[in-house]
Amino acid sequence: MRLTKLSMFLSLVLALMFIGPMTFGGTPAVAQDDETLKFVFVTHDLGAGIFAPVRRGMEDACALIEAACEFLGPQTYDPAQQVAILEAAIATNPDGIATTRPEPGVYDDVIKRAQEAGIKVVTFNTNDPTADEVAPAPFVGQNFTNYGQVWAREVMRAMPDGGTLAITNCCPGHFALEERIRSFKETLDAEGEGKYEILETIITGADEGEIFGAIEAFYAAHPDVNMITGVDYYSNIIAQFIKNNNLQGKLLAGGSDLAPAQVDGLREGYVAFGLGQNPYLQGFYPVMIMHQEIEYGIRPITIDTGTDVVTPENVEEYNPEFR
Repeated sequence: MRLTKLSMFLSLVLALMFIGPMTFGGTPAVAQDDETLKFVFVTHDLGAGIFAPVRRGMEDACALIEAACEFLGPQTYDPAQQVAILEAAIATNPDGIATTRPEPGVYDDVIKRAQEAGIKVVTFNTNDPTADEVAPAPFVGQNFTNYGQVWAREVMRAMPDGGTLAITNCCPGHFALEERIRSFKETLDAEGEGKYEILETIITGADEGEIFGAIEAFYAAHPDVNMITGVDYYSNIIAQFIKNNNLQGKLLAGGSDLAPAQVDGLREGYVAFGLGQNPYLQGFYPVMIMHQEIEYGIRPITIDTGTDVVTPENVEEYNPEFR
């Protein structure tokens, strides 16, 4: 029965590839039989480095309970392709699906179909809370409102005398990013004493070459800007831009997550802060939540993975492989 479902899934995958390019990552963590639990993770942007530790957390949890797990998603940010992958996953009738839910309204129908089919659903990394009114699901990830507050306070700490700044944003409409920015601006207005001016929100896309070009174009037009800060994983490209152009000491960076370039900048001091969200836990806990509900009837809960503040002073306390 499991092999028949797997064949159906592979057929659907081949059909969906004609819709547009997708990347399907990973093999089951263990050999599959009729008693093995099967869990499928689906993200909105498999190419974003933030999901490497998420996947590692999933793999470690699945190994502990001897479940078969896969980690799938479009190669770059594409909610429509993500929904198509979710539909293909549902057709295989796994025991559980963990998915991100970044854009309001896009995922309601597909998640409801999974739940109505008896598949356990957990959201991770990104969740639109308004969707819980249509298709409630536990969430493992950070509180985005709190993130925005922490982010604003780190900018104020890095520039105590005030100054000008710009924000980079890869993906307009992405709930988590929009809420982070909203909360950031609200906190900066409330606590910044009028000393901070946001010159622009730079819409960069999710292609690293295009992101670098967008930052380069903005800086050419605003060479006196004090800081460029990023709301998403790709904020590490700001650090790369500073290093490539020898702007250390002239332009400050800081922003989301702990990609290698971000960590290098923290160690060398030209990145003022990185904000972590414990992505390893975002892969580990969904597996355990689904397993415990299926095996023991334990009610699933939402878990806040927090916002870590990493600075040049404490960067060596963190292992970026898991953050």
